Amino acid sequence: MKKIILTVISMVAGSSLMAQMSSIQGIIEPGSVRYTSIELMRIEHGAPVSIAKTDIGADGSYGFLFTPSYEGFYAVGAPSLMDGQFDFYIKKGENIQMNITGVQSELLGSLSEENQQLQQWNTLSNEIKGKAVYFNKSRSTYVDFFPAMENADKIVTDFQKQVNTKNVAFNALMKDYARMSMDFYALNFLSTPRTAHPDASVQRPAIYSTLVQKDKFASNNVMKYLYGERFVGMYIGYIARQHDIKDDEVLLPYLSTNEQKASYLIKGRLPIIKTYDQFTAFTEKNASYFDVPTQKVVLEDLGAKLYQSKAGEEASDFTYPDANGKQISLSDYKGKVVLVDVWATWCGPCKAQFPALRELEEAVKGKDIVIISVSVDEAKDKDKWKQMIKDERLGGVQLFAGGWNSKITKDYKIKGIPRFMVFNKEGKVVTSDAPRPSDPELKKMLEAELKK
Repeated sequence: MKKIILTVISMVAGSSLMAQMSSIQGIIEPGSVRYTSIELMRIEHGAPVSIAKTDIGADGSYGFLFTPSYEGFYAVGAPSLMDGQFDFYIKKGENIQMNITGVQSELLGSLSEENQQLQQWNTLSNEIKGKAVYFNKSRSTYVDFFPAMENADKIVTDFQKQVNTKNVAFNALMKDYARMSMDFYALNFLSTPRTAHPDASVQRPAIYSTLVQKDKFASNNVMKYLYGERFVGMYIGYIARQHDIKDDEVLLPYLSTNEQKASYLIKGRLPIIKTYDQFTAFTEKNASYFDVPTQKVVLEDLGAKLYQSKAGEEASDFTYPDANGKQISLSDYKGKVVLVDVWATWCGPCKAQFPALRELEEAVKGKDIVIISVSVDEAKDKDKWKQMIKDERLGGVQLFAGGWNSKITKDYKIKGIPRFMVFNKEGKVVTSDAPRPSDPELKKMLEAELKK
């Protein structure tokens, strides 16, 4: 009986799990695409990020079973935009059918209200999208594209008026989606190679006169859109060309949120930074825009790649919370000699240095020497870290980096701990691989720097 009950519980748990899973499947018309495998993508900061990949069947069939991490737009298609990427709106437990022919897609079957609206928009805009995005297939030029765009604004406003599902959040998203995608097509057309180009006497469609607007992306829905990142970059580029603006400080206010600004900077500015001096100059101006964790990691990774912790170099700064949550930076202690100890509660050799570290701290008490201990324990072990500080009577400044893959380990290329580093009063590197406290040479090094 007990076995039967457990089996039933297992089946119920399994069915509950399956109810949370969603699927996207369909047929790709054989011979209409050049790729042999298809990818499932989530939308992250306005760009597709591959989360799964599968081979296309001999009959053109494909399919993905997955648990969406959010309700909203996902996409399937080729790794390259030019080969076709097709978005759909999905919720947990929803099953969607999408058939693909070349660079066009069609949502079929029993569709949710959301995907009915999306399919309706696709039907209205597919011709324009084909001319604007897939120029290598349509061979479109301004001669046929400009007339197709003459009624673009009306197409958008008429569609927006009839978006009225029970999903209020989706309604706002879809209305923005229609506006943004049409504007994107208008800009993308100007950015792609064509065989014929208009001269100054050719008047552009009306949509180009309304492209630039104050707070155009106020809702931040652009970052939930398949072409969002590309659109933001094109929008800023268009403004820069129209008004001959080269300064990002003038261009960035045209974007409404830090996520948008960081997205633009990641795509348009980070690739041209080749030295650490260029990186520090960039971060002095723009670091405040990188407050979304995943975007901040991109910035930090570039800094870590470019930074070389050589003697005499400016220290790469870091900021972490202490046991009370106060944010403390290495740069807060300019004017003092600083010893940094990188450690973790699970590290035996680190703990073996505690007695010598306490003796060193006592020996330099009252002098302009600061000892900063940075734990690279994972977030789940934060309480363990706090307890060890008490149990081991650890002094100095105790900071919590929250994981091994943190800024300090990446910047200073730390592969093993404990690691001790010394910085002079000017905030420059003395050494990023100092002797351990149990070695008398460390104390001599600190005192020598103190006399300078």
